Amino acid sequence: MTHAEFARLAAAHGFSRVYFLAPGKYALGENPHRLCADVPAEYPFASSVCCLVYPYSPFTADERIPAYYLASNKAYFGMKSLLAELAALGIRAEKVEIPLKQALEEAGIGVELKTSLRAIPPYGTRVVLMTVAVGGIPPLGYDERISFPCAACRACEKACPFGAPGENGLDLARCMRLRMETADHEDCIREKQITFIGCEICQYACPMNAKLEKAVPGEEASAAFDIHRLIDGETKAARALVGKNMTSGGKLTAEALAFAARDGLLPEEELREAIRRADDSPFSAVRSAARYAAVKILEKHKEAEDL
Repeated sequence: MTHAEFARLAAAHGFSRVYFLAPGKYALGENPHRLCADVPAEYPFASSVCCLVYPYSPFTADERIPAYYLASNKAYFGMKSLLAELAALGIRAEKVEIPLKQALEEAGIGVELKTSLRAIPPYGTRVVLMTVAVGGIPPLGYDERISFPCAACRACEKACPFGAPGENGLDLARCMRLRMETADHEDCIREKQITFIGCEICQYACPMNAKLEKAVPGEEASAAFDIHRLIDGETKAARALVGKNMTSGGKLTAEALAFAARDGLLPEEELREAIRRADDSPFSAVRSAARYAAVKILEKHKEAEDL
């Protein structure tokens, strides 16, 4: 199979671009995600590692439904179907997890921003990247590094509510997204969170994404992420759209309850009833969100008294 044939096959599964990287060895420190440090040793059949680029259109900055996670789930199943088709054609290919930012930097592809995200024109940072080890297709050379004065731009620094991006890159301890790995969030996160599951604040601010056309959630996503539905614990449809790995432990219900309380999305009596039900939830994150919601009710009453 030629590079062009592989790219056409990948395009049929939603991937707009394929980079054919040399199977590499990587120096890894702590490795909590169990990334592959030695592709030739672990995947001896691989002649290249194909980086599949799945671009997506962001939603508007006031949309709570996460465009990235909808796209990530679609990209995952697109990769699975691509692997199945390759297998049917007699081409060996397997999903491989590598330190992708390091691999793309070494290959001369895109640019790493101070947010630690990597921009790949013309899609900016609005891409999902998947990697598969493939036999029979050699790697290609690239020289696509772009020039962007990230150091001189402070858009993400000004936008981030916790000051995570800075002159020296990303302060991991301050990054809101990295503090949202579990279902239960700190109240300071609940005060600033915009989208379900993760954070996209710096991506909305980045000039690399400024010209990207905005999309709107489809009817299926809008129905699945209905705030009343999620607060009632009906999360199956939403989890099917974004994947179950990031939404366990009552995460969507807890976030929906926090959004409702903070932004006044429910009448007070309805919110109080939701809090009562949440107090009996088997998920600690939901019970924690109920406490937060109760505090928000008290705060709003105090604000009204002070007027």
